[in-house]
Amino acid sequence: MTQPGTGEIHLRRSVGTATATATSAGLAFAAIDYLGVVSIMAYAPGASGWLAIGIGACLVFLVAGVFSELNGLYPTAAGIRLYLGRALGNRTALTVTFTYMTTVVLVIAADAFLIGAALRHVLHEPAGLAYLWIAVLLAVATAANLRGVVLAGWVQTVVTYVVLASTAVVSIIAIFHVGGSFRTPLHLFGAKPLSGIQAIAFALFLFAAFEWVTTTAEEARGPKVVTRALFLAPLLIWATSTLFLLGLSHLVPFAALHHSPYPQLLLGQAALGTVGELWMLAITVLTALNTFNGGFLVASRFIYAAAREGNLPPALARLNLNAVPWVAVCALATASAVLAAVIFATGQWLLLVAVGATLEAGIYALASASLLILRRKEQRDRPFRLRGGRGLAIAGTIIFSVFGLATGLADPADSSRFSPAPLLVIVVLAAISALYVNVGVPRVQAATAARRAAAARPSRRPPRPPVAAAESDPTVEPMEP
Repeated sequence: MTQPGTGEIHLRRSVGTATATATSAGLAFAAIDYLGVVSIMAYAPGASGWLAIGIGACLVFLVAGVFSELNGLYPTAAGIRLYLGRALGNRTALTVTFTYMTTVVLVIAADAFLIGAALRHVLHEPAGLAYLWIAVLLAVATAANLRGVVLAGWVQTVVTYVVLASTAVVSIIAIFHVGGSFRTPLHLFGAKPLSGIQAIAFALFLFAAFEWVTTTAEEARGPKVVTRALFLAPLLIWATSTLFLLGLSHLVPFAALHHSPYPQLLLGQAALGTVGELWMLAITVLTALNTFNGGFLVASRFIYAAAREGNLPPALARLNLNAVPWVAVCALATASAVLAAVIFATGQWLLLVAVGATLEAGIYALASASLLILRRKEQRDRPFRLRGGRGLAIAGTIIFSVFGLATGLADPADSSRFSPAPLLVIVVLAAISALYVNVGVPRVQAATAARRAAAARPSRRPPRPPVAAAESDPTVEPMEP
């Protein structure tokens, strides 16, 4: 939208509740969520994983309340950085948010790999051709985003609800399939209490990045749109993930699921044969659109806001005629394609699940702590206020910190062992972010200040006097006196 009288292009307020909910749920429910369910089953015996997902969903509703209140205080695309900055300090907030932003890129890249693996399994294609499909899907999502938030939102809404509904339908068919059984559905903490805690921690990953919908605050039609999305999206993810886990535990042996990058195809095959496998392949491909599209939609707005504030190069704040931060969108697409190629080469998709789960639990703990601090600092009214916020914020800080350690020390390849690999990856990402914040950001801000000073400095050249028409245009003949 163009600001009246200025000619500047600004973000457009055209995102409604349905689109915001689809953006939140679609970014969270990616193809990697199917692997997330298998990770829960690795720690939850039999069919007891449904309890872990239910407990995780209850905790996520607490997260939704925390982010709703914080978003009400700072309803901007840079809200995450703003409230962390007010609570923890600007440099700490920038380091955390830049590290946290990698969650979106990790989810997109992991989803790209998993979709490629599913295509290779069903179509028996070489890795190069499977990666070409991923590049095409990334290009489609990029093109949809560059056309504007209305088209991107429409694509997100349709695709997300189709993916969730189709996954639920296939799962229900599997649940009612004759021949399977539900084993130990209530023994989540029966064998090893610590395993039950780790199962809940991985259940939180199923909702990973749902809170990024707060970055669309400047494009939402009203302040309540983001709040509704934050509470509705976890409901959709909880219902779909629970049905999927019950369907898997009913029909597919865990030995066949462990280390498989396409458990959804195995469920489709077990429930409906070849038709089910092809159906779930189509749904898996569609998850690419909702994950890529949703990821570009929310992460590009955060990058835009950070560049607008002078924390990233100003080119990333450029908007095209459709009011889209096109440089940020293209940068995200490029980074996702490169990281997907790395995952194709290394096959370390299980590590990404643990890293993503640890990052999410960590940011939930920091958001809860920020709410606790800002309850003291910010006394002004806000459109949403979490009831019992002080006690819930203290509980959230402690609980999510414990879950972050549980996943950060989990061995993604062997549930019976511990491994520092997920935490080490996060430490490296945080170190890179801290280096940029302490070295790169001051340079970007200094360059921006120099450009603004040069633009404001008056020109030393005197203005040229007005000239007659004949002197200014040689094609006009001088008039006779």
